Amino acid sequence: MSFFNLVFSLSHAPLVGVASLLLAFAPAQGTQKDADRPPAFSERSLLKIIGVDVQPANPGPDTLCRLKVRLRNSGKQPASDLAFRVTINGQRLASYVNHVFHTTLEPGKDLDLPLYNFWSSEAGRPYPGDGRLVLEVRVIEARWLDPQSKNPTGPVDPVPPPFQVTMTKDAKR
Repeated sequence: MSFFNLVFSLSHAPLVGVASLLLAFAPAQGTQKDADRPPAFSERSLLKIIGVDVQPANPGPDTLCRLKVRLRNSGKQPASDLAFRVTINGQRLASYVNHVFHTTLEPGKDLDLPLYNFWSSEAGRPYPGDGRLVLEVRVIEARWLDPQSKNPTGPVDPVPPPFQVTMTKDAKR
């Protein structure tokens, strides 16, 4: 069917048919926007990000960086199934999409969790001209575990606030 025929047939279709067609596509657009929106967070979360370590601390262009996050569980149950959203200068790192870390964080304890290494610049994310990299780490999902069975009992809600680290290029590079 040509574009002209499609427009002509839609213009002569009953109004209900056109409205139904438009409504059929509306939920798909809303769902995508919701998937990109980070979950609500609160300073009162029992799970907290208390530190982020990036090595080297002052990376230049095309530098492989190691990333580690320090978490604290102030709850009464173990936490696990941690999902993260990591961004550099607002751009998401793809290695964290649809990935869950099945590490157990015991109640009242801290945990240093190594995350994925990343490059200071990539093909789709060039190194900034000012040498300033803003790294943000946020927990987007986690689960409480039953202390005896270690089975999930429910989501950690609310999740902790994001943690930001600003890195600048070392003057020697």
